[in-house]
Amino acid sequence: MPSSTVPKEKDLKKSFDLLYKNYTKPEFLDSDPLFICYLYDSPEDREFVGLLSALFAYGNVTAIRGFLARLLEPMGKKPKQYLLNHGTKIWKNKLGPYRFQKEKDVLLFLQAIRLAYLEIEKTGEKFLESWFSPLHPKETGLEKRISGFQSRLSEILNDLDPGWKSYGLGFLIGLGNPKSAHKRYCMFLRWMVRKEEPDLGLYKQIKTSELLFPLDTHINRLSNILGITERRTSDFKKSREVTDYFQKFYPEDPLRMDFALCRLGILRKCKTAYVAELCESCDLKGVCKIYGKKKKVGTATEN
Repeated sequence: MPSSTVPKEKDLKKSFDLLYKNYTKPEFLDSDPLFICYLYDSPEDREFVGLLSALFAYGNVTAIRGFLARLLEPMGKKPKQYLLNHGTKIWKNKLGPYRFQKEKDVLLFLQAIRLAYLEIEKTGEKFLESWFSPLHPKETGLEKRISGFQSRLSEILNDLDPGWKSYGLGFLIGLGNPKSAHKRYCMFLRWMVRKEEPDLGLYKQIKTSELLFPLDTHINRLSNILGITERRTSDFKKSREVTDYFQKFYPEDPLRMDFALCRLGILRKCKTAYVAELCESCDLKGVCKIYGKKKKVGTATEN
């Protein structure tokens, strides 16, 4: 795009603010895994359900929801208290596997989370926020917070079963890739930290300015289409680049646009090609590389 046509920052911010206004609405919540948290009244249940929803949020949406239903329904309206009181015996030989995780992996994970909650109860804490702190006080950054949680949970798993580290359980917890964008944890922490709806604002010590963009398939694609980053690999460095870009517009809340941007992909409002019926009414057409080229390939019904 020639420099004379590059949108000014104030015009960019107007476009982003308009998208935020149009898509950050309650009627779009059921298209997001965060929706499941709102089925529960207690903030403590919302945290617990949010952690499950986020960490199992990979793969086909229908499969994810089906598995979470099998996992959550037996626990009733107060799932956290059910787990603390009854453990995992209700699922044994009934839950079944989920993609990379065998039933044993899931039950070990639930046992570890149960022990984590029982541990924080001793100090009067209700939420797992303190577990998302760096292992060393001088370390900073969200990736260090996530690593702290992973390490603490791994210690519990070692005590439960020294041979716990299967591929499935390692994948669920997010171990093994030092360049990972930690998409599922970044999503969970957005839900817990941001105070504006639809997020829950349950965590008080982690600042919104610390959060990093969850690189789901939609943000990964749109960040390239909008010229936010040239990086193609969905890794931590790309997550940092996308976050830094939006931090220019929203210094204290760089993830303000995450929910709205994701709706463009989830609701199929962006098809990575010029489609007049969609592109001409898009709030971000002034920023979009595809719109700038106007490379028309068909109509909305043909793509």
